[in-house]
Amino acid sequence: MKTLQKPTLIILMASLLSACVSLKHVHDFSSASLTGVQGFNELGYSFESHCKANCRAASIRNLNILDEDCDCTSDQMADSVTLKIYNVVQGYFDGLTKLSDKTLTNYKTDDLQQALIEGDFGSITVGQKEVTSYSKISGVLLRVFTDTYRKNKLKGYVKEANTPVLQLLAFLKLNISSNLQGKLNVRRQRARSYHFDLVNDSTLSNYEKARVVKAYHNELHDIDQKQVKLLVYGKTLDTITEGHQQLFNQIDHLNEAAAKQVLYQYASELGTMITELKKVNE
Repeated sequence: MKTLQKPTLIILMASLLSACVSLKHVHDFSSASLTGVQGFNELGYSFESHCKANCRAASIRNLNILDEDCDCTSDQMADSVTLKIYNVVQGYFDGLTKLSDKTLTNYKTDDLQQALIEGDFGSITVGQKEVTSYSKISGVLLRVFTDTYRKNKLKGYVKEANTPVLQLLAFLKLNISSNLQGKLNVRRQRARSYHFDLVNDSTLSNYEKARVVKAYHNELHDIDQKQVKLLVYGKTLDTITEGHQQLFNQIDHLNEAAAKQVLYQYASELGTMITELKKVNE
């Protein structure tokens, strides 16, 4: 049996190495996207907590030491739908991170078995587009983590998921960044009206009015902190959306310099936003 000559062996090894596609840039982007999406857990505000804050404010305005009747059922429903959307988006980027790192572990798919339905859920309206996108992403995840050859499915995973995952990211941003921002703006106006009325109350002493002003600025600071978090998180979701579209555009050319550069750039931008969100929490 003939053995390979050294020059032939070198050429063979070189061709094999050139055929290999490094996925580090994909992994860095997907890992940063996963962490960015998980900023959801750092927001510390929800539709239900907003409802309860409104109830507390009403109790103060009405000088009611007892609990006001506070029905936050519709807000709990809105949070439930938002959490369901978050879980499937988070699951997708977790899967992408594992696929690009080639180190798949056991993946919990229980949450993906729950269907999303159309309807109005408090402040959130779920349409057919969101239902379809949710179903597609769930299906992609369930298949890739039950497929014997799942390590070779990265390209198909991204191609099939791009449109629905971008739609779910947009839905998540609308409900968290936009809807909650709007509710906080209403809360700001109510606080302004209530505290300004007290400051103009001639029966209050200057000392009492000073306490009112202090309470007002404390309320504004709390609202500002929440709105900054929501703003940064919304920008993070926008960057993830843009980066994933670029990943989709470059998916058949992952080993080219342009693909590496753009994905590393998005990973870097996401790292900055993640740091910014953490600073707001400090």
